[in-house]
Amino acid sequence: MEFSSGVNVPEASIVDLPAPRRGGARQRLLTALTEALVERVGDFEIADVARRASVSVGLAYHHFGSKAGLLAALIDDFHDRHDAVANQRLDGALPWAERERARLEATIVFMYADPLAAVLMGPLSGSAEAMAVEAARRRAMVELAAHNIAHGQRMGFIDPAIDPTLAGAAIMGGIRQAVATALSSPTPPPKERVIAQIWAFIAGGLGLPTEDSRDG
Repeated sequence: MEFSSGVNVPEASIVDLPAPRRGGARQRLLTALTEALVERVGDFEIADVARRASVSVGLAYHHFGSKAGLLAALIDDFHDRHDAVANQRLDGALPWAERERARLEATIVFMYADPLAAVLMGPLSGSAEAMAVEAARRRAMVELAAHNIAHGQRMGFIDPAIDPTLAGAAIMGGIRQAVATALSSPTPPPKERVIAQIWAFIAGGLGLPTEDSRDG
């Protein structure tokens, strides 16, 4: 798939959701939980999930220990897939802004394509399970963003006076809130508009040229 930045990112690495492993009860339970959460807007019963997965309730408890454990495992699985997209290795020869614009685009495409994103960032965002998983993931993402910004500073693309940790925290928090707001809308805006507006925010904060400034 070719994005507006001109960077080619394999489509399968962005939007494909993992296929259930045939015969794997654990994966069938996670897939069934996804279906239940989407259909019931964030609510589920473990007996219903077990029925959808064609396993016994006892087997569900065997794999996950509790209803909360099942939900936490699914949230972890979602973040694993999200992080694989957000942290994928892109062409290091590209200018920093082009590469990171492509990374943002891939991440937003993933969030729009995955049916769990709207549920986890909406109805379930305040659950203890989601908050516990996201706290650790958010810290890791901010650290990676800070490292990436510092690399851009060393390469001369970003003002060295900018604090990379503060900038990374602002960017990651801004992306999450913007996507959550978009997906919670009765009519979500086109992902292209979301990408453009978030990138304008990032570019402005880091002093990077925007599309408008290049066109002018």
